[in-house]
Amino acid sequence: MSTFRIQDESDRGAANRVSAAVSEFEDKCSWVHSDLDAVRGGLRRFLEDNHQDAARLSDIASTFRAAGGSGVLGQITVSNGVLVLATAPMTLSGSALLGYLSTASEADVKALATIPGWQKTLRGMDPSKIGAWWAGMNTGAHLAANESGFTQVQELLLAAAPAMFGALDGMPALARVRANQLNAPRLLRAAENDLETARKLSGIGQAHHDPNRTKMLENEVAYLKQVEAGDVQLYLYDRDQSRIVQMIGTPGPDTRHVITYVPGTFTGLNIFYEGGVQQVSSYLNNNVPGTVAFVYKDGRFPGEENTAGGPNLARIGEANDEKLARTSGQQLASFEAGMRTDPYLNGAEQIGIGHSWGLANVASSEVAGARYDKVVSLAGAGMLPDWKPQPTTQYSNLYYYDLLIHGQGVTNPVTKKGVVWEGNNPIHHEEFEQHYYRGPHDDQLRAINTVEEGNILMENHNLIASNIKDNREALRDMQSLINR
Repeated sequence: MSTFRIQDESDRGAANRVSAAVSEFEDKCSWVHSDLDAVRGGLRRFLEDNHQDAARLSDIASTFRAAGGSGVLGQITVSNGVLVLATAPMTLSGSALLGYLSTASEADVKALATIPGWQKTLRGMDPSKIGAWWAGMNTGAHLAANESGFTQVQELLLAAAPAMFGALDGMPALARVRANQLNAPRLLRAAENDLETARKLSGIGQAHHDPNRTKMLENEVAYLKQVEAGDVQLYLYDRDQSRIVQMIGTPGPDTRHVITYVPGTFTGLNIFYEGGVQQVSSYLNNNVPGTVAFVYKDGRFPGEENTAGGPNLARIGEANDEKLARTSGQQLASFEAGMRTDPYLNGAEQIGIGHSWGLANVASSEVAGARYDKVVSLAGAGMLPDWKPQPTTQYSNLYYYDLLIHGQGVTNPVTKKGVVWEGNNPIHHEEFEQHYYRGPHDDQLRAINTVEEGNILMENHNLIASNIKDNREALRDMQSLINR
């Protein structure tokens, strides 16, 4: 490389001298017609090509160093594929890239960890092709690397780009969980650094410091330690974009039911860390054999506070926003398509469960093309005006008398429609089989004219999504609906 750079500098000096001589000749002999401009142009192109060659050689040298060669070429051997990806990644087609990755050597994969271009190519591919590629590697000659059944190449790839594979649609669920487990130490370091900063701000009495953020970061650190240990299974995690999908259960040949559970308004990351939104899914996983559940949150939810993951009451109106529901529904439909490429999951019964606004998300994903065998509303908010029940889908609505149900009974005096989703609510839709339950404190309710009664209605709204004794009747009915 040093020899190449010296020659490059020498060429530049020679080219500058030639260009200067041409200019001098033209100044002194302006009456002579010449095509010497072409000489200058040719020299510029030559120097640009020379510079690009130097950059490519530098990339190749970096690839060798990253692969463990320490700059001594005799210590390491990588394939032509790595050199292509390092120097001209866009020249390799998606199918060619998948073919190369299937047989990449350990040195190749280590080198790939430093080359970002191929990851962009994978993200742009059809999830079904990603799934077929990954499954095809299990039929090769590589030995399984661990008890999960991944081949040596698969395990190396997951370790080389865990953040990318942990969010790549088309990857089987267990592979994504493994990738996110491998990525957990990096995430944990980021959370611990943020926590240290938050504690320092708290210690000096920073005026704008939110103590709730400190608590959330403490919970995140504890949660990610469980991910690192394999006790919590993450299908997706992006803390900066408030994206998290936790998988409960283990996909396998005996998987019969797949649940996508979407929580409601105000759901932030912290409630995942505390285990608050996983209760129904955990109950059904434990009580309905062959059940795998995905507790889903892909992006900020209505009313979610930005920094501490708690509620922002001033943004409650977002739960009634049609545009947000459409965008979120498209995202959920995309998740469903990617998740169902998993061979253990695509033949199972698909069930969408939504609590409060989560039902609006599930119903909006139907508008975007997702299809479920069963949709279960837990005190569901409402549906888009163009939502239509699917003829092959069974719909159920389970609820207590709560704050949202009370609001669904209020009519807008101008439009003469309901104030919540214009009256297009599960409780008012004949397609939904209705299951009503009395709350433990309903006898105290007379009218919503006291703070205490308002609190009871709010407790009832959260009760339907909990796994506590007072909600056991509803949980048993959910179990029956899944088994039906």
